[in-house]
Amino acid sequence: MALIQNVKKMLESLGRNNKPIYAVVAIATANGIFKPLTSLTDKKEAPETKKYAALREFLTEVVAVPTYIACAKIAEFGAQKAYKNNPQKLAMAKTNLGFLGVCTAAVFVIPAVCSIIVKPFTDMIYKRGKSSSAPARLEENLPDKNIQSTTFSANYYKYNMTTFATHNGRLKI
Repeated sequence: MALIQNVKKMLESLGRNNKPIYAVVAIATANGIFKPLTSLTDKKEAPETKKYAALREFLTEVVAVPTYIACAKIAEFGAQKAYKNNPQKLAMAKTNLGFLGVCTAAVFVIPAVCSIIVKPFTDMIYKRGKSSSAPARLEENLPDKNIQSTTFSANYYKYNMTTFATHNGRLKI
């Protein structure tokens, strides 16, 4: 009976203190653990590819956790400034703007930070993207100018609504 009461208290506490940051940090932490493990256990890939993918996944989540926290806290700080005179709306504003901060982090901030930090770091470690020979010029890869290009033509009106909706010109019911 005491166990049920403790579980009820825990669930009520989670319901009262439910912030979006808790969910996304938990998901990012789980992704930081399990995505690299699944990359490393892929039997179809080469060992170097597995290591590179696992490192990128891990570093992405290492960047994601503090970014989620920072964006949510910045948004909550904005709510605190905007609703400092209205304590009734302050809690709701903090929750809503915290959610928007987490969404902004997921859609804009984390991909930007990862492209700035993670990709160059992993490329530096695995020396990817750097070839010893100079890249071929674009003109060298172009086909002869004398070859005629083929054009593609398609029948865009092959199917229309009457094909699907009617039978002998009458609507199927």
